[in-house]
Amino acid sequence: MKKILIILFAFFTLHLNAQQEKENPFKEKDSIFSLVQNYIELNLLLESFKNSDANASEFQDNIKEIEKQKNTILTILPLKMVSQKVDDKEVKEFLNTKHQLKKNTEEAQLKKRYYEYVDSKIKLLNLTSAEHFYICLFELEKLFIQGAQSDKIKNIIDKSIDSLKEDIVFNFSFDKEKINDIDQLRTLEVNENSLRNAIKSYNEILIYLRNNANLLETNFLFNELGLQKAINYINDNTQIESVNVGKIVISIIVIVFFYSLKFYLAKILYFFLIRLFGNKSANLEIKTHFLEKLQKPIGWFLFAYAIGICFTIVYYPVPVDIRIGNILYIIYIVLSAWLVINIFDSYGMVAVAKLAEKSGKREVVNLVIKILYFIIIVIAFLFVLAHLGFNISALIASLGIGGLAVALAAKDIIANFFASVLLLFDNSFNQGDWVEISGIEGTIVEIGLRKTTIRTFDNSLVFLPNSTIMGTNIKNWSKRKIGRHVKLFLGVTYDATPEQLERCVEDIKNLLATSPLIAQVDDSALNYGGSRARYRQNLVSVNDLEGYKNVSYVAVSSFSASSIDIEVYFYTKAVDGKGFRESRQSILLELMKIVAKNNLSFAFPSQSLYIEKINNNSKEEL
Repeated sequence: MKKILIILFAFFTLHLNAQQEKENPFKEKDSIFSLVQNYIELNLLLESFKNSDANASEFQDNIKEIEKQKNTILTILPLKMVSQKVDDKEVKEFLNTKHQLKKNTEEAQLKKRYYEYVDSKIKLLNLTSAEHFYICLFELEKLFIQGAQSDKIKNIIDKSIDSLKEDIVFNFSFDKEKINDIDQLRTLEVNENSLRNAIKSYNEILIYLRNNANLLETNFLFNELGLQKAINYINDNTQIESVNVGKIVISIIVIVFFYSLKFYLAKILYFFLIRLFGNKSANLEIKTHFLEKLQKPIGWFLFAYAIGICFTIVYYPVPVDIRIGNILYIIYIVLSAWLVINIFDSYGMVAVAKLAEKSGKREVVNLVIKILYFIIIVIAFLFVLAHLGFNISALIASLGIGGLAVALAAKDIIANFFASVLLLFDNSFNQGDWVEISGIEGTIVEIGLRKTTIRTFDNSLVFLPNSTIMGTNIKNWSKRKIGRHVKLFLGVTYDATPEQLERCVEDIKNLLATSPLIAQVDDSALNYGGSRARYRQNLVSVNDLEGYKNVSYVAVSSFSASSIDIEVYFYTKAVDGKGFRESRQSILLELMKIVAKNNLSFAFPSQSLYIEKINNNSKEEL
């Protein structure tokens, strides 16, 4: 409860500060009419600076200050709309003045008093355009009190903008040609420019309101639940005039409701997950993971939405300050992007994992996920920029102009990105493959957008840029289906007879031909690859393409210094590290048995010393 009171105090303090900003040059007592007139005068001043004969750069500070004041007026105007007061006497005077100007215009035109005609016409157009503009503001005021919706706001503003377009289409050149007095012509020119500037200012204000219609609309729940009626009801039944009890009570209820909803969120999500995944216990882990991922972003989103409703309550019947509305929308965008990413990380990751398991291309699916993350972040970033007032269309168009500079500055990044795409679809290696690239040997961990990660066999992590990999040799030890090479020499002693060697060679050949651990002639792509492999055999060596090796050789190969060598050359069926080593061990032990069976001995490096007989004469001399 203490937290709730602190938050409410912050709301009302912010509301008070927004209304009584010390740095704001336009005081709270200024009417909406005076604010609009100030805006028109600022536009006139801005036009004079821009059309000045002097160097425009000298007035840059002045122009920036004027633009800043214009933006301040635009921000304040929506807050002033519901405080407009219409005096019947002033309305009557306005209608009388308008009627009199129409009458003067008609009389001047009939009597061919061209100066009076043009002057009256300009004044009449001034009143007409002001009438169209202020009628729009009064209609928006009623809409704000009733519960504004962006579509209705835009419709009202569009009608007024169309009326102003008709008002600005005027041309007094023909009548001014008949006026000879230079002073009169100058006066008319000044009045005409003022008229154009006023209509332009009205149009700018309406366009600003239209562009921010979604920020000016009443919160959906505030409008649908009729909270404004509840506020009025509570205030009517309380006698505290200095405090808006209705707003405080409704704000407390809203915060308590959404704060409680945050705690029940897990149960609500779990209920929907049961419907989504079914009641199978095998899916319990998926449900738990999904809940953990979604609880936090949805909780924060509910909290932010509650804050938005409270701001609507605090400002009612005035629309929420556009600056606050922008901040809230940016928060909604960021939280929405966070929520979507977490959905990908939870339920989406489960679905993608199954897809990767079926396709066998985990790295392609991994790249797709990263690209989706990037797209979500970019879209959220563009929405944020749009709400901050940036022209997204111009920003995207400028990328074409600055594309060359960006490409030159980021050429390595771009090269690595395209290299990663080529590597993924080139099928040079996959995640988990044992490779040797640029002297680095290890297992592929991940193929990223910029780099490939390799875990070496001494357990270090190596990062290789993808563009570097594309330009070097890649040795992929995992691209083998059947057949891992073993080549060795059995060295037997020189006391072996030819018959013993022949029997030993035959026994080894028999071992290689019958052992289930050694690749045989039938272990080929033609037997394992189906009809497609048999068709491709006419185009390419399918065994070499797919990674099937099954040849074996046994023969006496050479007379070495200390032994007679028998060469044994074969391929094990197992290609993985453990299976290969166990197969090799078994074969080596069988070879030892064959050598012993044939009464042969393994030779080892040795040196024999032969001494000739010594004659008797030599002995006597000794």
